[in-house]
Amino acid sequence: MPSSQPIKDTTQGEAEARALEATEGRPREVEVTIIRPGTSANGCHYPAAILRAAAGLFEGAAAFADHPDALDQTRAGGRSIRDLVGAYHSARWEEGRGVRAVLRFLPSAIWAYNLVAEVLAEKEAGRPIPPLGISADLLVHRQSASANGRRRAEYQVTRIEAVNSADLVFRPAAGGTFDRILNSAKEDPAVPDTDTATHDPTQDATQDTSRQLEAELAAAREARSALAASLLDARLAAAQLPAPALEAVRKRFAGTIPTPTAIDEEITRTRDLLGAVASTGVVRGMGSARAQVGRTPLDNITLALERLFGLPLPDSARDVPRLSGIREAYLQLTGDVNFTGRYDWERSVVREANETTLAAMDSIVGNVMNKRLVADYQAQPKWWAPLVAVVDVKDMKLQTRVLLNDFSALATVAENGAYANVAWGDGAETYTPVKKGNIVYVTLETILNDDTHAFTRLPKKLAAAATVTINEVISALWTANAGLGSVMADTRNVFDLNHQSNTGVAALDAASLAAAIVVITKMTNSASKRIGARPAYLLVPPDLAFTAATLLNSTLLPGSPNNDVNALQGIVKPIVVPNWTDVNNWYLHPDPREIEAMEVGFLNGRQEPELLVQDSPTSGSVFTNDAISWKVRWIFGAGWLDYRGCYGSIVV
Repeated sequence: MPSSQPIKDTTQGEAEARALEATEGRPREVEVTIIRPGTSANGCHYPAAILRAAAGLFEGAAAFADHPDALDQTRAGGRSIRDLVGAYHSARWEEGRGVRAVLRFLPSAIWAYNLVAEVLAEKEAGRPIPPLGISADLLVHRQSASANGRRRAEYQVTRIEAVNSADLVFRPAAGGTFDRILNSAKEDPAVPDTDTATHDPTQDATQDTSRQLEAELAAAREARSALAASLLDARLAAAQLPAPALEAVRKRFAGTIPTPTAIDEEITRTRDLLGAVASTGVVRGMGSARAQVGRTPLDNITLALERLFGLPLPDSARDVPRLSGIREAYLQLTGDVNFTGRYDWERSVVREANETTLAAMDSIVGNVMNKRLVADYQAQPKWWAPLVAVVDVKDMKLQTRVLLNDFSALATVAENGAYANVAWGDGAETYTPVKKGNIVYVTLETILNDDTHAFTRLPKKLAAAATVTINEVISALWTANAGLGSVMADTRNVFDLNHQSNTGVAALDAASLAAAIVVITKMTNSASKRIGARPAYLLVPPDLAFTAATLLNSTLLPGSPNNDVNALQGIVKPIVVPNWTDVNNWYLHPDPREIEAMEVGFLNGRQEPELLVQDSPTSGSVFTNDAISWKVRWIFGAGWLDYRGCYGSIVV
């Protein structure tokens, strides 16, 4: 990897003085080889023909000290001008060598020139030198290299699109080298003798200074022009405009040195002009047409459908026109004004939906309906939510929940005494996730008749069905086995006399509720230690809703002749389970934060049902029945983990 730190000027004293003396008043130029054919250290193979064709792209390229680092990537131009050291000219291809050029250093980068000059001097003297060279920063087209035995070749470069820069680096990847210093004193033509009697030193000094300033100004202009050209190339490469538009922008800046702001503004103006000409952002037939900046027609029709289904839109999409109904959405999406079932590209607003009509509707409308389904399900009442622990499951296998046996109270340890070992074990409860689902059809006739009300109510109906489904699964965990609950790992029902007498037969009243609470409070853990369990919820069928409310909300004890204080007020929270049909049975349940008595697991954590595209464009109901079909799928499971903290009264 090239160093990301600027190259430091380490030349001092006599060596620097010699370099300055050799180049005073003359351009500081070095002949270089920028890149050679072959495989670079980073695994890219550059064929000679590709480099020969791209040699002209290196003319005027900028030279920086080191390749860009992470901080440079955050700048608008991608590089810092503080790292600029010069520009290349006289770029050409030389057979057998590669792309060669002359690097002209800026007057402000004398330190870099001195460093190169010293390295070349050390090389000429036969002494060891550091691997200083040139590495090109290129925009290339490449493909995976074939297995041809090429050394480390991973990619074959097929074209060089642009040259961003060719930088001074440590250990160049593609063989870039500094070859020789140009314009040194020994290479200058001999200066003819003049009449020393008429020689004016002051005039000579003035002329030398003038020539030096002119040379430096010319070099600075050349460097600025090269930098601007590289910047323009980089900006246009990232703009992804059509080729004619790119050429128009280049002509706009021909012969000028544009600023980064001017380039960005011109690119933005060109992009907006193309959008206006092509009308790519206009939704037709949905109110007054207006451009939707930054959105495609597919985005617009999707947002309009979301509005039709009553979904909230972001503030940036408030300008999306309203659809009159599902028929208009179909026409805008497909252009099928004659309802032939075929896509009409000329009439369709959504040109990127290049497929059969109902298949396009299938996918786009399905996504919108799925959002509506999730929102409607989340709004449904879930009476069981406070009672259960919700977890993610990764598969549909038997889910095993290991429950560690409890320790008894900690033992007393005598002074200098040993700690006694305590035996422990574990148990496990299980449940298996199940898959729930159906197929939903919408016929072409429904769209043709514009039955929008029925169409947009589908997600709400599906959400209600999903709510009924999970309510029935969870409520059955209590009512299974004639109200005694599911069978646990110890082969007993949840509510069993062997489960610390957590079952009874009394009807719901103040005395039976108080007695049940006492039973729960006396429950012990697996080490036979009382845990102080407390019920948090009273579960009743709809028939006992008012009885439970009276018991738990009255200030005074219901039915007492002496206006006794109601000790049960607020002690637990009533929950009405609409699925229960037995009018007498009632149950107590703990807070899951205290005792996880029951668990509900959703596959991959998806707690809402999902709507999936069910057909392909050429098969299924789309092809045979002119009907769109979606698959509603939901995978979850539920089961008991612990009976402690629970009580059931199975009234006979």
